[in-house]
Amino acid sequence: MQQAVACGAGREVRPAGCPVCGDPLQDRPSEDDRRGQRRLAAIARAASSVADTASLRVTLDVVAREVVQAEHIAAVQILRVEGGTMRVVGKAGFTDAEDFADRLEECRRLGARMMFVEAFRARRRIMIPHRKAAVLADPAWAPLHAIMGAPRWDCFVAVPLVVRGRALGVLNAYYEPGEVPGCADLEFLDAMADQAAMAVDSAELLARSRHDAQLAERARLARELHDSVVQQVFSMRMHAKALRSQVTSGRVSSPERVQSVADELLGLAQNALADLRSLVSQLHPVELVERGLAGAVRDHAASVQSLSGLHIDVETAEKLEMLPVELQEDLYRIVQEALHNVVKHARATRVRIRVRTAGDRGSDRLLVDVADDGIGLDGREPRAGAIGLVSMQTRARGWGGRMEIRDTAPGCRVEVMIPVALPDGAL
Repeated sequence: MQQAVACGAGREVRPAGCPVCGDPLQDRPSEDDRRGQRRLAAIARAASSVADTASLRVTLDVVAREVVQAEHIAAVQILRVEGGTMRVVGKAGFTDAEDFADRLEECRRLGARMMFVEAFRARRRIMIPHRKAAVLADPAWAPLHAIMGAPRWDCFVAVPLVVRGRALGVLNAYYEPGEVPGCADLEFLDAMADQAAMAVDSAELLARSRHDAQLAERARLARELHDSVVQQVFSMRMHAKALRSQVTSGRVSSPERVQSVADELLGLAQNALADLRSLVSQLHPVELVERGLAGAVRDHAASVQSLSGLHIDVETAEKLEMLPVELQEDLYRIVQEALHNVVKHARATRVRIRVRTAGDRGSDRLLVDVADDGIGLDGREPRAGAIGLVSMQTRARGWGGRMEIRDTAPGCRVEVMIPVALPDGAL
């Protein structure tokens, strides 16, 4: 309630001011207001972290730290359920314990009642006052007494991570002694648990997309093996039989005929070897590990240029090695498949490959385009079910990006856009 003081007859009645700075008290936010502001800021920062391309562990550690810093909470754990087991994927306020999962399993075998498991199974929030004293007094929790006893906490809250009605894990909050969370505190935990659940769900979707891309890649390699190497080996077998018939004892054959068959056999063997080396290179992009994305793209372009006669120009941004390794590999595979399609279908003489960044800060989007001067699509739509195109699209979408193929008259252009969130100046 606003306070006022009378300063004399006929004089203005003004709000009481702060004895330190003199500001009107109603202009100074209350502790509840400040806590509310901290909560909103924490939710915003957590949402930004979830949208980032960082690893799941890094993202959930950020969420856990934001919870601890915004509330009177001593420690936070975020656990993920996989295959019936729980593991810590984010934490703040706890000392490192590499064997936490093993100790937790030992407590379960001893009969410890794990309230966060009940919260996960029931898919509802659970709050238990004075939980620390009960845990430390229970011999079934003895394997974790040292870890759980280190932070100063009392009340315990477990919030399940739920996405589309499916529980993925649980967020455990350990409140400082004397703190009893109210409705606003619990709503804040629900909001942060939602952010953590989104991060876990996104990681699962990405893993599924990568698995689908790997299956498509295997199918493509199987097709390439059948269409090139297997067919060439079959022809080599037929030529070998023909050569044997030419030198069979008692049969007259001209040296020229024998040499002709042998030359054809040698040519087939060399082509098969080249195709096998190309496929092995696609399976094991060693140059990507050794030289990063920019070096790998340049090496592959040089190899394709020497084999096909295409003139290939490559332009790349700096410091691409700062991108996640998985993203670098997917971009490399996209460029690789695009070049393969140019060689196979475009009848082009020149190709330009560009890997660059764009956006307000210069690094909001990563753009990859492969353009050729060939015959283009000639009014035809790209085959939607083609294995190579499906693989490229899946890789781009797995990172929240998109891929487009369009005619440029002359030629064709493959464009890929991937949103990235890197530190300022990284690219």
